[in-house]
Parts: sequence; C-alpha cells; structure tokens
Amino acid sequence: MATRRPAPGFLLVAGLVCAALAGAGWAIRTTITDERKILDEAFTIARSEPVREEFAWQIADAIAPHATETSPAELTRANEIARQAVETPAFEQAFASALPAVYQRVVNGTTTEVVLDPALIQQAIASTGTVPPTVVLRVSSTALPDLRQALEVMDSATAALAALALLLICIGIALSPHRGRAVMRIGRWLITAGVLTIVAFWALPTLALLPLGGWISVIGIVLATGDWLVVPALMIAAFGIAIVVLGRAGESGARRRELSVIPHHPGRTPTRPGMPS
Repeated sequence: MATRRPAPGFLLVAGLVCAALAGAGWAIRTTITDERKILDEAFTIARSEPVREEFAWQIADAIAPHATETSPAELTRANEIARQAVETPAFEQAFASALPAVYQRVVNGTTTEVVLDPALIQQAIASTGTVPPTVVLRVSSTALPDLRQALEVMDSATAALAALALLLICIGIALSPHRGRAVMRIGRWLITAGVLTIVAFWALPTLALLPLGGWISVIGIVLATGDWLVVPALMIAAFGIAIVVLGRAGESGARRRELSVIPHHPGRTPTRPGMPS
C-alpha cells in the first residue's frame, strides 16, 4: 500500500505552529530571566497587595500572637500597626533589598532562607508610633516556587521546536505548488505573532492583570518587564505586512502576464456574457 505524503500546506502550518511556540517560549524565558529589569520593579512589587498582606500578617503575629489568650482588641491593634508598617518606605526598602535573594531562589533554585533587614523592619514599626518588638520577617524557601528545572526544560523545548519549525517550513515551501502563496501565509503569521506579542507583554499586563490586584497583579508586573519586546514585535508585524503586500503584487503581475499570452481569434473582439457574438 502506497503511503500518502503530508500535504505541503500541512507541513507549512505545522512549521509555523512550532515557530510560534518556540518564539513564545523564548520570550517568556527571556522576560523571567532578565534579573535587572525585574529588580528594577522591586518597589512596585513591595507595594503590591499580596506582598503587603503576607508580611503584615507576620508583623501582627509577632506583636499579638494569634492565640486564645489574645483579646480581639489586641489583635485589631496589631493588625492596624502591621498594615501601617508595610506601607512605610522603610519596609519597601527592606523588601527591595531582599528581592535579589528571592529572585535567586525562584530562578536559580537556591535554598537560602531570605530575611528582611531587621533594622529597617524595626524602623517601619517604630514609624507607626509603636515601640517596636523584636520582629524577624522571613521568606521561607519552601514558600517560593523553584523554576530552575522548568526553565531548563523550556530551553530544550524551544531549541527543538525552532529546529523543527525551520525544517518543516523549508520543506513546505519547497513542495508547495504556489510558493508565492506559501510565503504570503508566512507573512500573515508574522503579523499575527507581532500583534499577539504586543498584547501579551504590554496590553494584557497593563490593561488587565495589574488592575485585578492580588498575585495576578504581581504576574502582570513581571510580564510588563518584557515591554521591550513591543518594538521587535512591531518590526516583525511590519515585515509580515511587506511580505503580504509584495506577494499580492507579484501574484497580480503574474496573472496579467498569463492573460497577455492567451491567443485571441483574429478579427474578433471578446464579448460579454449574454451578448450576441
């Protein structure tokens, strides 16, 4: 039984899908591993709701432990002091100073426990008008995700998908009976990829994730550090538009050349349908 070869169009589309996945993986990994840009957002992350809530709970528990003998009034007062403390510049500075160690844990898998600067935390509590107790704010290594292995897998998958994409796209174009149309299809995919990149790294975090609050807003802050991809995305989209426009112009020129060589009966003029010849 003869085996049926995959259609050129299928090979081309499969290659473009692999290229899109490889590009997405590269963009996400590049954004996550750009330590400088993420650390530049340290104070923004420190002001986010989930970070303040996590450390406010630790401060409140140090001031008035959540035990049965603690009165509701003491708990309320401790919560108020903690809420004010995490809104101070001293706390934000303490968190910003600890963020590089947090980043190393998340991205590189270090196991060192992170401790916020005790002097700055004492200063933050004292600024609320309270005699600061001994408070040590920790970020346990077990409370943070370890993305090291996931990033390594993403690296391998991205390289494999990129190589497969190049192979499939080249075969798809070589076997296509209409190579101009195949190239225009690539142009349309480039336009789509450019637009989706702008949406993912600018519009989505800015207009959707940041306003939602919670840990989603922190994800939005991290994604927004990839806004430098907007310029390359615009260039990719523009290149795709140029390919489509030039491809259509080439098809129109080829069609005119084909029509110009069609023989006509001498002495007769073409008639419109419905008219007597």
